[in-house]
Parts: sequence; structure tokens; C-alpha cells
Amino acid sequence: MKRFVMLGLALLMIMAVSSGCTKARKALDKNDTYRILVKKNGKYGYIARNGEMIIPPQYEHAAMFSEGLAAVRINNKDGFIDPSGKVVIQPLYDGTSVFREGKCAVLFGDRWAYIDRKGVMLTEAHYIATFAFCEGFASVVAAEAKTDPKAGFLGNSGKYAIAPRFDDASIFSEGMAAVKIGKKWGYIDKTAKLVIPATFDEAKPFSDGRAQVLINGKYGLHGYIEHSGKIVIPAEYDQATGFSDGVAAVKAKDGWQLIDTTGKQIVNKLFKSATIYSEGLAPVGEEKKIGYMDKAGNIVIKPQFEAGSIFVEGLAPVRKGGKCGFIDKTGNMVIEPQFDWDQRSIDMFVTYYTMIGSTKK
Repeated sequence: MKRFVMLGLALLMIMAVSSGCTKARKALDKNDTYRILVKKNGKYGYIARNGEMIIPPQYEHAAMFSEGLAAVRINNKDGFIDPSGKVVIQPLYDGTSVFREGKCAVLFGDRWAYIDRKGVMLTEAHYIATFAFCEGFASVVAAEAKTDPKAGFLGNSGKYAIAPRFDDASIFSEGMAAVKIGKKWGYIDKTAKLVIPATFDEAKPFSDGRAQVLINGKYGLHGYIEHSGKIVIPAEYDQATGFSDGVAAVKAKDGWQLIDTTGKQIVNKLFKSATIYSEGLAPVGEEKKIGYMDKAGNIVIKPQFEAGSIFVEGLAPVRKGGKCGFIDKTGNMVIEPQFDWDQRSIDMFVTYYTMIGSTKK
């Protein structure tokens, strides 16, 4: 079964999570446990928001921190460390997801299970695909004997809250989850009632009160629905992204546009590629350089970087001279570039904060 693709459209804008050290490092609040995944000379470690190296690069494989825990690989198995670098869940797993709502999917061989923050098993290793917990539910795909794999939803107890009967399923967001029935997608509520009929060829999670849908087949057109299922932004785009920070990117014949939740174009300009708004700013390319613009289309940080990602907690990773550093929202390089540019970490970072992380709203 083809798994629901969370990232949707692959953005031309390169995203990043790496960073370096500061020229004039600010003192770190002892209660600040925010950590940033970095890579140097092929090894992963973690820095604080001021650029101070907290956990030196030492891991062959590592993940971003989520809910105060990060997965790291030790002797070919994954375990979890806390923000000080202490191993708090022993390395027992062949793979991991990220913690959400106090739970995380972990891999044993080719089957997934869920654990809590202490490493206690909440389920058996039974699932062939999983999503993170969102709004009290986790979408899983189970392979039962003599039946095709089906998707259902676990509740907080680790037991099925919605029995596996769908051909695929996504996360819950804004009270609804996209599910696949046969070849079409619709939406259920938390009682498993089909509240939006399965009529779409693709259906993405709700964000900012809108969900991106595809009609007229695999190579059809993209539009957006509201919670009632009504199409409120016509399906007339060749490609589209979900809403982030109240803005979505859509592609027509002449190029990419940026629209608000009413479908109105917010910037009277066409772009060569899509971008993502976060904290009021979005990376934008001009003459092969990346800068940042606000929602009025004003360039507030001039294009000067080889690549740039979204802002999170006031910082955005950028690439300069082939290395990663962080800028603040004035464009000041507050953490100098000196770390590797790592695409795997980039994708993890952007997916969490724009898709999974958005369900916290």
C-alpha cells in the first residue's frame, strides 16, 4: 500500500537545521533546554540557541529534539538522550519517530510499536507504518493475517480508538483526519464518522481552517476545502502546498502565487518556486540568492544566502560558504556558519514544525 506522503510538494527552497558558533555569544539561561541538531565532519551533536556546543558531535545518526528527548544511534541501535546529553532511554531500537503528546513510535525489525517518555512499551511491535500522535490519536497501518493492510487510529491508551478499516489514513488536525476508502479520500471526525465524503484523489491535513485536496485524478487540480467539505478556494492549480502561518503557495501556468485563506493573492508577484511562511517571514530567491520577505512582499532581509529555511523561535538557518549558520529576524548572523549542510535533518525539521508541529495550535 502506498503510504500517505506528509511532505506533499517538494519545495525548491532548500531547508536547513544546522548552525555554528557566535561571534559574541550571549549567556545561556540555565533553564533553556532548547537544542539544535548540528552535523560536523559527518557526526551529529547539539548546540544551544546561543551557539554554545552542549552535546559535541559524536553520533553517526541523530534526530531533532521533541518534547525534551532526541533519538541518537549508539552501537547501531537507537535510544534517547535528554538536553544534557544523558541517555535516558537505552538504545534498543532499529528506528524511531519523534515524541508527540508523550509518545513515540519505535522500530523492531520491520514492525513499529509505541513507547512513553520512560521507554515503557505502550503497544506490541505490530504496525508496518505509523504517524506521530496528534490530538490524542495516532494513525497506524496494521497487517493482519489473510487480509490486506488496513489503517486505523490508536488512542492514548495504545489500544485502537478507531478500528483499522481504511486503505490509508493521515493525522488528526483541527478535529478531523483524512482517510482513504478504496481509491478516494475523505475525512472522519474523532468518533470515526465520515463527515466529508471520500470524493478526492488526494486530501491533506487541515491547517488554518483549510485542507488541500486534489480532484480529477492523479494529475488533476488542487484546491482547498473548509471543515464542512465545501471547496472555498477553487481547484484550479497544478500544484499547491498546505497553509502555514495563514499563507499557501499555489502554482498556475505562469508560476507560483502566494494566497491567504480566502484565496486572495497576498503578493502581486509570481515566483519560480514555492516557499513557506513562519513567524511572518518566508525565504525567497532572487538571482540565485535567498533572502526573506514579509507578507506584504517586502524584502526585509536582502538575498545573500545560498539557501535558507523557516524561522522557528526567532532564528532561521541559512547556508553561506557551503556551511550553516543562524540569522535573527533582522538578518543578523547570530550563529556563524561552520557546520555541515544535512538534507535529512532539513526535511525532519521542516516537516515537524510546519506539519506535525502545527497541530499544537
